[in-house]
Amino acid sequence: MATIHRLPQSPWRAMIESAFYANSARKTTMAELYKLSLKQPEVMATAHPFYKPSQFGLPKDAKVLISNDGGIVGRTARARRLVREMGKDKDKYLRILGEAIYNLNRRECLWLEAIVGLHADFMIKAHLLSPVTDAKNMLDWGTNFTPWMKPWSDLYKKSRKLNEPDILVFADPEWSDPDFPNGLVIIDEDENCIAILGLRYFGERKKGTLTLAWTMGVRHNMVACHGGIKTIGSHQPVAVFGLSGSGKSSITNSHDHAGTLKKNEKVTVIHDDAFLIDLDNNITVALEPSLFDKTDAVTFQDPIIKYFYSAQNVAVTEPSPGKKLIVAEDIRNDNGRCIKSRDMFNHADSCKKPGKVIWLQKDPSLPPVCKVSGTGLAVAMGASLSTMRAKGVENVPKEELAKLVIEPFANPFRVHPLTVDCQQFRKLFKSGTECYIMNTHAFGLPGQEIDIPKELSLSIVTEMARGNIEWKEWRVFPGLMIPKNGNDLFGADFDKKYKPSKDVEYLQFLRNRMQDRITYLSNKRDIDHDMESSFIDPLVAARLVIDKILNPI
Repeated sequence: MATIHRLPQSPWRAMIESAFYANSARKTTMAELYKLSLKQPEVMATAHPFYKPSQFGLPKDAKVLISNDGGIVGRTARARRLVREMGKDKDKYLRILGEAIYNLNRRECLWLEAIVGLHADFMIKAHLLSPVTDAKNMLDWGTNFTPWMKPWSDLYKKSRKLNEPDILVFADPEWSDPDFPNGLVIIDEDENCIAILGLRYFGERKKGTLTLAWTMGVRHNMVACHGGIKTIGSHQPVAVFGLSGSGKSSITNSHDHAGTLKKNEKVTVIHDDAFLIDLDNNITVALEPSLFDKTDAVTFQDPIIKYFYSAQNVAVTEPSPGKKLIVAEDIRNDNGRCIKSRDMFNHADSCKKPGKVIWLQKDPSLPPVCKVSGTGLAVAMGASLSTMRAKGVENVPKEELAKLVIEPFANPFRVHPLTVDCQQFRKLFKSGTECYIMNTHAFGLPGQEIDIPKELSLSIVTEMARGNIEWKEWRVFPGLMIPKNGNDLFGADFDKKYKPSKDVEYLQFLRNRMQDRITYLSNKRDIDHDMESSFIDPLVAARLVIDKILNPI
């Protein structure tokens, strides 16, 4: 899908687009951005070679550059303002945006063009305007997506057209306003433009760009997916959805599933973070050629650094003069990050629609795996996906990190109505895609939880892909099924550890967690007017079964 040029249809796009044409703005290249980044005061050039720099037009001896953002090393969701929700505050924000653009245009600024989407079925042209002092973030944006250069520009010209304008991203990390100490992000999703003000963290630019691409895809009968998708041998593609820290990347990127795969079950990763499912054409399209991953498990001089393009919010040491090296493992701060190539494993840019969708939940009331038998419940469990926030990934108070949260479809970057996502996933499940729930955290009552190791989760995905798990009804939770042959597949103590109890205390715990989901979705329906009762009713029916057990007449 190639975008078209059309006149701006909102003041937001008119303001942002005009900023690109100021005398102070000029188009740049990846090569120039690399040179500017080397001179950027806070940037550090390491001795680690940049992986395959020539593909981006960089010097053969290019190095991995590191930038650190100060006190904020994660995304700040509370900075976000949606144009469609501004109401009477619209004029106030228009004035703020106008002043921000004026002040940026008084400085030297750069314009970088890129492409979002890796298949001719969906390729969107995108533009980033930032001050010259933000060259490193612009360089990272170009490597995270695909810069406007061959071979990607040639493929874009052959992609199918749609009546959408290009994505515009306006970013000024040096902006400040005492009324917005956490920065400000203004999003006009209908006009595919975003302004990111006062925020240094690269993830704001990445996710802001993806937000607009996902929204555009949904308008064209696609499913917006913040998750991972892979194929395993000749089995149908498997998609996993979860927030950072849920195991999404670990499951998606594993090439051997903790040794449980056979030689003929070759893994092909499409992506571990962002994709679209085209329901009309049965195609799943990755949106980025690179991976923006945490570095908490990257050890000193780890071989995986070979695949790095860039790093952010990690430490640097100099064991010998002139040889600066990365120190990761989140020693410096939480949420250290890197941008790296998918060449670290077998990969492809697209595949068919997923045959299986897995909601990764950190919910101790649920066993390690369940199969969902009804379309309505499958959507409801995704719309009420429960998890815990990964430490440091978002700029939130410490007390919030310990709380279980509900994040519909694990996508905090959605700006279109939630009901739209529900309807799109319902279409996907009605088309034959199966739904599963995996708890990747721990199972059991508070204080009595039994850990669910990563190796078990990976072996579950293996047997699920093969179709070897036999299922039986979970009588107290209509619509969910649990493994009948868990001991045979996952060890003799699987049922002892993870079989749901019939004890009153556990049933009350499960009932309370069900009610948490029902309350969340009911509030979305009654207060936000953004939910359909048909997606709540299956949860209510399940809760009523437990109510009858706990309070027999």
